[in-house]
Amino acid sequence: MNVTCHRLSPVRRGISLFEVVLALAIFIGAMAAMAQILRTGSRAAVRAQLTSEAVLLSELRMNELVSGVLPLESVSRSPFDGKPNWFWTVNISDTDVPNLLKLEVIVEHQGDHGNNTVTYQISRLMRDPQVFVDAANAAAAAASAEGGL
Repeated sequence: MNVTCHRLSPVRRGISLFEVVLALAIFIGAMAAMAQILRTGSRAAVRAQLTSEAVLLSELRMNELVSGVLPLESVSRSPFDGKPNWFWTVNISDTDVPNLLKLEVIVEHQGDHGNNTVTYQISRLMRDPQVFVDAANAAAAAASAEGGL
């Protein structure tokens, strides 16, 4: 008696072209998503670095104004020395309180082609330094008037 076995399914020796194309499509999609995530993270890191530098530069200008290194006058979009694409603006205004000034320093970085544009603003209230000058002049005048008697 002769018995033959028939297999129900043929033996597969490899993967089909459809499986290769499907795996390749999944791989390319995953790589595109990862590239987008890396690009977004890189842009966020650059923006954070520029914002930190803007904070430091604005505090520097404010301290120079308060200490008298720079004159108390409004300035519009003046460039920083040695820092290309960085500009600073100072606005000085009176307040409702006599002899009290509001100082506002705005620092901005103008990126190439509108990219990486960062603006930071800091404000501070300050007594008008002219009050101290007037008081010193009045004290000197009073001292000279008493000395002349």
